[in-house]
Amino acid sequence: MLLFYIDECGDTAPIAQRHRAHGSPSELFILAAVGIHDSSRELLAHEIIELKRLYFPETVGDEDWGVSEIKGRFLTHSSRLRGHERARFLPAGWREVDDPALMRHLLNDLGNLFAKFRPLIFTSVVDKRAMRDAGEETDPLAIAYTRLYERVALTLHQVNRGEGALFVADQQDEHEKYFKSGAMHAARAELEKRERNRPRFEPVLDKPLWIDPHYSTLDREIIQLADIVAYSVNEWFQRGEPPTEHQYLWRAIAPCFSAHWKTQKSHGAGLMIHPERDEYPRIEPLPEG
Repeated sequence: MLLFYIDECGDTAPIAQRHRAHGSPSELFILAAVGIHDSSRELLAHEIIELKRLYFPETVGDEDWGVSEIKGRFLTHSSRLRGHERARFLPAGWREVDDPALMRHLLNDLGNLFAKFRPLIFTSVVDKRAMRDAGEETDPLAIAYTRLYERVALTLHQVNRGEGALFVADQQDEHEKYFKSGAMHAARAELEKRERNRPRFEPVLDKPLWIDPHYSTLDREIIQLADIVAYSVNEWFQRGEPPTEHQYLWRAIAPCFSAHWKTQKSHGAGLMIHPERDEYPRIEPLPEG
């Protein structure tokens, strides 16, 4: 069984014409899925916990798990902020890595997790600006989930025949309500009518498993990797090229994007953009040095 841990960046609210006020909806909605075999679940989670014990020794056991939670935006802010600025913008645990050398080591160790476990990564990028300009009104949530389900199902059929897959996510009231209402499956059915290569969805469980982070102490750790990926992909798309700063971990993430079994490209496979386009921003990082 393949477990795909998912997290998002951005929101699903539509963009109004010329609406640019502070706090307005995001221009992108990104849903990232980081896949591992179920046999790797416990080992990977414990390695993340041990990593956090090394860098957040005073707060990692706090009853409030969030004080030492690792998120993509925390890595970026922590790499930019020092001292009192950190206390204003980051959870308490991040004060423990208020040192450039420690942060470099933390980033290296996080990158090594991707290199060691080589998760299979799929990411759906919904460009709400392009949708608005094209007059498309499909719910971004439906698009993102449909693309993930399609690519995972096709990969199971073409590459991992005989495997099953399950999506695992943190509690998301909006997502759960969307699935339970039947709206997700209805929207997916409409989107699938446009596809020429319709996969068999039976090997993929019909809806995600939403965990309670208070009790799911292993799964909540792995979901942090999906958050890092979603945040990094957002930066990639906004820039139109791979982010080179260490805190985005692009060099560690990029080799894990699923490649198409025929073209061997991540374009349109591990990285999907909607509305679809012929040209993608460069995915491969430039050589170091």
